[in-house]
Amino acid sequence: MEVHDLGNITTSLLSYFIHPLLWIVLITTVLVGIIRVRKERQFFNTRLYPATLESTRLLLIGLVLGLIVSAMTWYTGVIVDVSWLLLFNIVSVVLFATLGYRGLTASYTLALTTLGLIGINLLLLIKPEDSITAVFSTQLIMQPNILIGLSILLAVGLFIEGFLLYLFSRKPLQPELIKIRRGTIKGQFKYRGAFLLPVFMLFPVAKDGFFSTSEWWPIFSVGKMEFLPLFVPLVIGTRVIVRSQLPKRLLKKRMFAIITLAVIVTLLTVVTYFYNWFTLMPFVMALLGHIAIDIYFWVVDEPDTERYHQTSKGVCVIGTREDTASRKMGILPGELITSCNGNPVKNRQELYDALNINRAYVKLTVCDEFNEPRFVETALFETDSFELGLLFIEESVVEEMKDSVES
Repeated sequence: MEVHDLGNITTSLLSYFIHPLLWIVLITTVLVGIIRVRKERQFFNTRLYPATLESTRLLLIGLVLGLIVSAMTWYTGVIVDVSWLLLFNIVSVVLFATLGYRGLTASYTLALTTLGLIGINLLLLIKPEDSITAVFSTQLIMQPNILIGLSILLAVGLFIEGFLLYLFSRKPLQPELIKIRRGTIKGQFKYRGAFLLPVFMLFPVAKDGFFSTSEWWPIFSVGKMEFLPLFVPLVIGTRVIVRSQLPKRLLKKRMFAIITLAVIVTLLTVVTYFYNWFTLMPFVMALLGHIAIDIYFWVVDEPDTERYHQTSKGVCVIGTREDTASRKMGILPGELITSCNGNPVKNRQELYDALNINRAYVKLTVCDEFNEPRFVETALFETDSFELGLLFIEESVVEEMKDSVES
């Protein structure tokens, strides 16, 4: 066994773990879970979900999805080279540093990497390459069959983003309190997370290239070309902030929009199979389509509303905890509790005083988003929370946050 062969084996085995993007996203996701729990305890005196929620989703679900995607890439023959992989890591890290999880959608990472690499190589046709651009010099990316394979991976990445939004909608309660103009405190919901997919890809082997033939690692031959199989970390993430709408409703709308975009990209990919001059359209459509979706939902979710604000009309509900009396009564985020057991309530203390009137039964008057009142009621048991599992803006938290604004 030669030293060169040992180097190839080591590179192959450790290639998945040497990507900086993997460790940056992993460490950040662990910290996101810890910070979320800390804020939940600060704002609502309780933990809604464990701190491992985000990291479990990132690793375990990401592993399962990665195996599924790897089977698809193996079947379709997705081929990339070192120049694409290097640019992909650079683009992903820059987007994650500037846009957070929102920048980890496949529409941005995969599309910008592929379009950027094509642009660099077109530029090299009219401008002599230097030491920097030479790293990204490749003829592989200009081949239609390679672009078709990458557009398939792009479409799959969008479907996975839609699945991530579906998981968000299954646990739609991730509230926080924020300071807005003039020191006013309001509630909002922030969802952010990602999947870390170990995706199987084929890299071309060349005699004098980055990867060279090794008898100690499997090499696949397709025609006159040889390929080295490697696992590459593909991170698919998103971030959604809900400022005035029902979280579950907005998440489902966004999920439908992303899946629709994925279907369009898939159809364009089918067209490119027959018309090679169409090969860039899936990437352009994914990029522009996702930007349009981001802008649309930011505009539609108007923040300047009374929803999730503290008000004198009643007790504003930010959310309800799972398996509690308030969740069973169907109380939704943003609704106002105006009376409890026949007594008008305007703040937390008045609500608790009214609950003490009858600890075995509770009847609430709740106003929905259209200011239409309805009555909800339920029996209370010893195991039920005294607070009914309600989450709302605490007066003490408001004063603390206002003091921080003034200081």
